[in-house]
Amino acid sequence: MSLKEYMLKENKNKVYEFYLKMNPKAEEYEKISRNDIYQNIISLYKEDPEIILRLCSMEEIGILQKLLDENIKKQENGYIDYLLFQNLMNNYLILLGNNEYYIPADLINYIKMAMNLLNEEAYSMQDVVDSAVLGISRVYNVLPLEDVVFLLGEYAIRYDLPTFKKEFKNNLKWKEKIEIVRFKKKDYLVSLEFPFYKDVLELRKNFKIAKYSLEELISFGKYKLNLFQEKILNFLNFLEMHLNPSGINSLVNDLIFYAGFDINNETVLLNICDSIEELYKEVIKVIPEFPVWVYYGNNLNHLKENIILPDRNEPCICGSGKKFKNCCEKLFK
Repeated sequence: MSLKEYMLKENKNKVYEFYLKMNPKAEEYEKISRNDIYQNIISLYKEDPEIILRLCSMEEIGILQKLLDENIKKQENGYIDYLLFQNLMNNYLILLGNNEYYIPADLINYIKMAMNLLNEEAYSMQDVVDSAVLGISRVYNVLPLEDVVFLLGEYAIRYDLPTFKKEFKNNLKWKEKIEIVRFKKKDYLVSLEFPFYKDVLELRKNFKIAKYSLEELISFGKYKLNLFQEKILNFLNFLEMHLNPSGINSLVNDLIFYAGFDINNETVLLNICDSIEELYKEVIKVIPEFPVWVYYGNNLNHLKENIILPDRNEPCICGSGKKFKNCCEKLFK
């Protein structure tokens, strides 16, 4: 199937969201068709095929290079591979058919042109920066922008505030995942993956910046987990033996939320584990290794009172893609 055929069948909202990410001056939703969106995307690639590289991590670029030679069979036991392939699919650079990932025929030439423009050293360095910033957003959920710039400097990633803001506007890997917001006359970097930054700000007390190595921040940015922590690595190995990658991703999202808000409730955690005792025992071991967004005796009361929850059959607030009733609803009971 070509990308054009796929986009003409795809949900227009999803296609349009991708179009908005690629083109900040996009036409209004009602005034553009899926075919027009496709033509616009192709025009962008014609004018500047390097955009394709700016959408991808170095691992994803490596996958595209392999796919230029042959299709890749879908695997069911790799969480990291799942995230990488899922991101490539979300960016409409690859498709899945007959249990194989492939590059659509109408994109092959543009991807080849992009690969000819690849400067591996420069993109590897940029990938470190991109992942570190995403890692910061996942570790802290919300952080004053001046602290973000200071923290990056601690890892020899030099930015001043104006330069960071300029970079922010143009970075395709950050769009839809993080945002700079103004809150009480101050700029903050916030995570859009768990959109509760106001609640984090109001619940957080005596917050101190946690100490992570650059490698650990990058791991959070790429995979949502600190794979340089042996307990977490062992936990992921356990999950990959018992759950499919999509299930692992949903569980990880729930645990990030649970640990982030310092919920500390045995019943809630058991519900997250679907009352599977073996899984619960493994989760208990690693919960202390997940980042906490708020501290010192906070609870969910404020969150329950102030967040408008979706209907049970609507998409979950955590961004997992599941229905609310099949995902985070259990956290609010």
